[in-house]
Amino acid sequence: MDTRHIRHFMALVECGSFARACEVVHLSQPALSRSIQELERQLGARLFDRGRFGVVLTAHGRAALPHVRGLLAAAESLRQEVEAIDELETGELSIGTGPYPALALMDRVCARFVDRYPAIRLNIRTDNWQELRLALLDHEIELFVADTGELSGDPDLEITHLPQPEVVVFCRHDHPLTREEAVVWGDLLDYPLAMTRLPEDMERKVQTMSAQQGGLKRRIECDNIAMLAAIVSGSKAISIAPRPIVAGLLNSGKVKTLPVTGIETLQTRYGLLQRSGRPLSPAAVELRSMVLELANLE
Repeated sequence: MDTRHIRHFMALVECGSFARACEVVHLSQPALSRSIQELERQLGARLFDRGRFGVVLTAHGRAALPHVRGLLAAAESLRQEVEAIDELETGELSIGTGPYPALALMDRVCARFVDRYPAIRLNIRTDNWQELRLALLDHEIELFVADTGELSGDPDLEITHLPQPEVVVFCRHDHPLTREEAVVWGDLLDYPLAMTRLPEDMERKVQTMSAQQGGLKRRIECDNIAMLAAIVSGSKAISIAPRPIVAGLLNSGKVKTLPVTGIETLQTRYGLLQRSGRPLSPAAVELRSMVLELANLE
C-alpha cells in the first residue's frame, strides 16, 4: 500500500473537504480523487461520503482511521530510524578480525570507533580466516581483517590489501637460543613452536623449511594470542608474530627477538575483506575508513 494514499486519506479526514485537502497535499482535485479511489479499491470499501458541507467518513472509513494513524506513525518512526542510522546515531555493526590484527590494528580501530560513535552497538568476532569468510558470506559480519593468502582470487570477496608489519621470532628472555650469535630455522625446531592456525600455503612453506629436520613435530596451535604469548614467556617454546603484537612484551623484557635467517617468506598478508558487489552500511563505511587510516599510520 502506497503511503501517499494513506497521507491523502488523512489530509481529507483532517480538512473535511477536497478543496482544502488539495491545498495541503498540493494536488489537483482530480488527482486527489484518484488517489482516494485507488485506496478504496485496494481496501475494497468506500471510505468517504460526500455531504452538503464536505466529506464524512463511512463506517469503513471510521474503522480504517486508527490503523491509518498507526501506519503513518510507523512510517515516521521508520524514517527517523533510517536517518539516525545514516547519521550513526543508532544501529548495530558486526565485524571480524584475525587473531594477530586483533591486537596489532583492530583494537585501536575499534577503540576509536566506539569513542566517536558510542550509540552504535559494535559486535567483534575474533576467529581464523576460514571461519571469518563463512561468517561474511552468511551475512553475520559486514567486513573483516585477516590474512588474505588463501582468499585472493575468491570471486565472492573484495580485498583491500593493507601495509604489512615486520614479522619477528621471539622467545623467553633467558631462552638458550638468546646466547647464540646466529640462529637458523633448524635451530628453532629443537623447541616447541607456538603459532596460530596457518593458511595452507604458509603451512606448506613451514613444512618445507622443516623437512630436513624431519618436519615440524613440536608444535602448539592456538588462535588466542594472549595465551600464546603467556606460553612463550613462561616456557622454552618459540613463536612467530608481527612485531606490534609483542611490542609490549619486548618493552617489558619478558621476551626477546631472535635474529633468525631464512624466514623472509613468512610474512603477513593482511587485508580488509568485504562481500563483492555489496554496499556497506554507513557504520561499516566509517569503520573501514578508520582501518585504512590507522593501518597506513603504522
